[in-house]
Amino acid sequence: MSIFFSKFKERTFLFKATVVAVFIAFIINNMIFFIQPFSSESIFKYYTLGYFLWITSVQHIIFKVFPFSFGDVTYIFIFFIFLLLFIKLIASIFKREYDHVVIIIIDSISLYLFIWLLLGTQWNWNYLQPKVEDKMELNSNNYNINELVFFTKHLINETIKTKENSNFTVFKNNRNSIIDISPLGYEIMGRKDKFYTYNNPSIKFSVFSSFLPYLGISGYYNPFTAEAQITRGIPLVQIPFVINHEIAHQLGIASEAEANFIGYLATKNNPLSTIQYSGDINLLLYCLSDLKKQEYEDYDSIVEMIPENIIRDINEITIYWSSYRNEYRKYTDKGYDVFLKANRQKDGLKSYNKVVALAVSYFQKNKRLN
Repeated sequence: MSIFFSKFKERTFLFKATVVAVFIAFIINNMIFFIQPFSSESIFKYYTLGYFLWITSVQHIIFKVFPFSFGDVTYIFIFFIFLLLFIKLIASIFKREYDHVVIIIIDSISLYLFIWLLLGTQWNWNYLQPKVEDKMELNSNNYNINELVFFTKHLINETIKTKENSNFTVFKNNRNSIIDISPLGYEIMGRKDKFYTYNNPSIKFSVFSSFLPYLGISGYYNPFTAEAQITRGIPLVQIPFVINHEIAHQLGIASEAEANFIGYLATKNNPLSTIQYSGDINLLLYCLSDLKKQEYEDYDSIVEMIPENIIRDINEITIYWSSYRNEYRKYTDKGYDVFLKANRQKDGLKSYNKVVALAVSYFQKNKRLN
């Protein structure tokens, strides 16, 4: 330990000051985050609507000028820095240059703390804001199988209606155009609640699209550049729903279930039936999955209500993701599950499916989804 501190003292004053500042800020941020001395309303007012909204607005303006995902390039850059540090560490160990080993460890820890500090200050506090169900006065804790069945049947009818007027063929040769059209629902939602106002869109297809499906990732939010990344190549009918889900994250909605729900409402507020259909069929998949998990005895009769043209779209989605299933997926799922639980999402990955509870409650309160 003494050699560690002695080598640290040999670094420049600016480096030492930066490392100490980052370390102190890291400790303070994490202590406050887990102690949580502030009310969720205060966090929403001063962090989500204050700092987070301001910093992401600036990031959207800066990074939207790049035609590619700047955040993905940043990830690649960080990966190669850590790879270089690892190679230098191994080389120094073999050469028995232990002074260099200590310096490399200091550099690695400093970089890691800085990255984690950015994640903590530019995203994680959103997990502590009031829940969407509280803001909308919904009850997502309890719903019985009969309520779920009734809602699913209603949703099937909605899906049939939007399917009749949908047309995804116009996007097949130009998937970029769907990025411009998908967020239009937020304009309508923003007129009712300024929180949903979405300015300076920053939505891009991911550089990592070739292997993201193997991880089960259809899209993700980059907290370092505030860009919404969409996996290129996923079924076209899923893209609008995924885009609106990621926009919900860009607005500061951290919970996956809530992002699913708000993303769904955004698709339903979109003036185009094509975008509405994307929301309907994706929510329908969650409902069918929930019915199957609850071993609903008349599940087959529910499925029989779905027309063949919609079944084909469901099969396309199912077959696509099944083709990417692999033995390593369980490890990545476990890692993200731990991350969500560490950020006060007690249900972890299961929180994605809570969108059904929110949708059922919203439907019961409003008698329709809009």
